[in-house]
Amino acid sequence: MHFEASLGYTGATATVHLAGVLDEESVPQLRSLLEQAAAHQPLRRLILRLHDLESISTGGVRSLAFLQQHLEPQAEVVVDGATGSVRQAFRRGGLDSALTYLDERALFPGHLAA
Repeated sequence: MHFEASLGYTGATATVHLAGVLDEESVPQLRSLLEQAAAHQPLRRLILRLHDLESISTGGVRSLAFLQQHLEPQAEVVVDGATGSVRQAFRRGGLDSALTYLDERALFPGHLAA
């Protein structure tokens, strides 16, 4: 499956949707999208929608880590829908502790998903 990426904004939140296989050849496309997201000011939250992302290369993880390091200290990076293999790639890349994962069972504090 090929790689697809899109970017949208709602106020101070940027949402990046990634789908397919993010291999090393796709890293420049990801990097460009992340640079656009980081340029949006003020950026308080970056949401990574990864439900359709099958895998991510080491270069993709490094690109996300680089972005996270250059965000304002109060900015939050939220991961929505990462598969086990994508989460494992984040852990191997040392990025896991800098991310907030949405729990699909509890979308809002105190409320269970239907």
